[in-house]
This record gives sequence, C-alpha cells and structure tokens, in this order.
Amino acid sequence: MISRALPMKQFSVGERADGYGGEPPEMSSLSRKKQDVDPVETLLIVDDDPMIHPLIDLHLEGVVDRILHAESAPVGLKIAKESRPDIILLDIDMPQMDGYAVCRELKGDEETRDSQILFLTAESEEHLIARALDSGGADYVSKPFNVIVLQARVRSALRTKRLIDLLKKEARIDGLTGLPNRRVFEQALAQQWSECRRQPETFAVAILDLDHFKAINDGFGHGIGDEVLRRAGKTMHACQRSYETVCRFGGEEFAMLLRGVDEAGAVRAVERILEAIREIEVPVGDSVVGVTASAGIANMPATDTGVGTARLLEIADTALYGAKASGRDQLASVVVDE
Repeated sequence: MISRALPMKQFSVGERADGYGGEPPEMSSLSRKKQDVDPVETLLIVDDDPMIHPLIDLHLEGVVDRILHAESAPVGLKIAKESRPDIILLDIDMPQMDGYAVCRELKGDEETRDSQILFLTAESEEHLIARALDSGGADYVSKPFNVIVLQARVRSALRTKRLIDLLKKEARIDGLTGLPNRRVFEQALAQQWSECRRQPETFAVAILDLDHFKAINDGFGHGIGDEVLRRAGKTMHACQRSYETVCRFGGEEFAMLLRGVDEAGAVRAVERILEAIREIEVPVGDSVVGVTASAGIANMPATDTGVGTARLLEIADTALYGAKASGRDQLASVVVDE
C-alpha cells in the first residue's frame, strides 16, 4: 500500500414509439418552454385496438407533454422499461398477455413500479374492476370513455406521480446542503464497483471533513454552523465535474466518487475542492468565519483487488485521519494494493 500526505431519445405528443409513425400536432411556444424547464410528463397507451390511439392523442393533447403508443403487451413492456412513463393507459383484454399480467410485471420492476397505471376496460363487472386495481392499477377508465372523465383521471394520476417523484427526490437530497445524501452515494459507489467488475477502470473515493467544525458551532452557534455547511455544499456542487459525484456523508463529512481517474487526477480534483472551501467566508457581525477541510482518498486500480465498497470507505477514512493528524487543511492519498 502506497500513501502520502499532500499539503494544502425523445418522442413528441402523438409520436408512435412502436414504429407506426404519425405526424405530431404542433406544440405551442408555451409548451416548448415548459419542456425546457420541467421534466417532460409522458403517457404510454398499450392497447391492441388501433382506433383507440388517435383518440387518445386528440383528447389528451395539452394534458400530458408526450404520448407513446404500443399495440401489443410485449411492445408496451419494452417501451415502458425504456421510457419509464409517468402514466400508462393499459387495456385489460389483449392477446399474448392480458393487462393484469402486464401490470404485475411493471409493478415488480423497480424501474417502472412508480408509473401510474390506468386500466382501459369495457368490463362493467365489479369483480373484474377490483381485480385490475388489486393487480396494481391506480384507477380505471371505461370504454367507450367519457372525455372529461378521461382527462380528469389522467390529471389526477399525474398529481400522484408528481408527489411520488417529489418524495423520492427529498429522500435522496440532504435538506441543508442540497447535495445528494449518503444513501445516494452508497448506491452510486455500489454501481461503480459492479460496473468495474465487468469492465475494469480506475476510480477513487474521497472523504472530506470540515476542520474544527465543532469549534465553529460552539463559538458562533449552530445557525452559523449550518450556514458554513450550506456554503460548503454549494461550493462542492459548483466545483464538481461530470465524472464526479459529491454527497453529504453525514455531519460535517462529505464524500466524492471520481470515475475513470488515476491517483494524480483524483488528487487534483480533491485539491480543487479544498482550495474552493478555503475561500468560504460567513459574515458574523463585523467579522467573518472561514473554514478549511481535510480529505482522504482511496484509489482503486483497474485490476480486481478483492476490496469491496465497505473496505474502500474504511481506507479513505483512515487516509482522512492521517491528513488530520498531519495538521489538517490537506489531503492524504492511498492506492489500494493490487
């Protein structure tokens, strides 16, 4: 083990995703502006009746941003897994695979389980509707459908999906710093480790800790301490590159995942962050509070070392404490043994 310490594809409304073509209607400048700012809300209709599809295009224009189409269950499953639509209008009675089975498969897949499924059904028997809802459907629309009811139920499903997305986002974002949280980091690290097992590449993990943070809290109060954390998070977010993931790890600790870098590249990236943190100044009365950080880096070679993610974090943490012991406001870098 070598170590050292260093000083300081999109579809528009009406477009047929399964290859059947069709000209999308014109979109207003307001709709285009909305798509530039907000996530595009997508609906997929899966129905083997080709007459239904143009009716859905007509009646849901302006209710959702884009509509995808599939005229069979297998094609619908493929499009759903590729596009992860917000809403799926799903026919119950289809050849090859009925809507109940399609719904169960979608709800069993982590990538599509949050899609809101509205069953399209000509059935009026209550036990069949109950079966549709029990299989995972959020609601149903009767055929032939009432346009006002169809639009209202689609809007209701969109509100539910937006709430789900918001809750999931808040569960992954640290509320104080605005950075992704530890859970996100650990998932990203696990994915990186798994991908490198299939296609080896170098990467690094760094843990950064704000120096003397307890003294800031004790001396100036937790309000100032929180502001230091907020500014540190904003600084790290502004400094990160596309191949880097920066998260709040907990307390005054932050973590970085650096993909496809060797040790020298990792050191440069972390030093860039440390230098930016040195520039932070939080006004307190007539003076300012500054802050520095220390960091430990664990560098993974492209070869399989047998070191798992938990051990990799331990190595980075040990390097961090080496940097602290050497005087703080610096980093220590470790190359994992091959």
